[in-house]
Amino acid sequence: MKHLKTSLIVLMLLTSITGSRTFAQEFLNFNARFKVPPTKQQRAKEVMQDNEYISTGYEKGIFLDNPLMLNGKLLDYSEFNMRSQGELTVNKAGDTIGQTMQIPFYVYLRRNGIRILIPGKEKPDPKQAKINVWEILKLAAPGDHLVIEAVRKEDGSVKRILKLLSGGC
Repeated sequence: MKHLKTSLIVLMLLTSITGSRTFAQEFLNFNARFKVPPTKQQRAKEVMQDNEYISTGYEKGIFLDNPLMLNGKLLDYSEFNMRSQGELTVNKAGDTIGQTMQIPFYVYLRRNGIRILIPGKEKPDPKQAKINVWEILKLAAPGDHLVIEAVRKEDGSVKRILKLLSGGC
């Protein structure tokens, strides 16, 4: 009987503490105060998702580790977000050292695994080698995926999936 009385008191005490609104607010604020913002490398890793790439056997050429370029510069995944603007291109190494060439690509948004239709881009253009990324991003929501994939089979390994985050680093 003595143990039952002690257990009941402890249970009532814990219920009153955890059930109080003040305790919950203080606990949440405590966690928020010590939250450390992600580093550039952590953010880049969060943006750059799994490429979902399976070899087609038709690949030709030398493929760059980061084939995406924004405004003529390598895309910095840690800085890429829903407010990014500029001309997006996809490149692979050319025939000579230091040369790159643009390749045609499809680009679309994916939300919860479902492709989002983009007005005016319902039918992808197989000759598209550059696009104003803002045309796509203005329709995006935080957490969507920007999917970029090559048109031609021989360029198959350039597929990239970028998770769209709301702000910069």
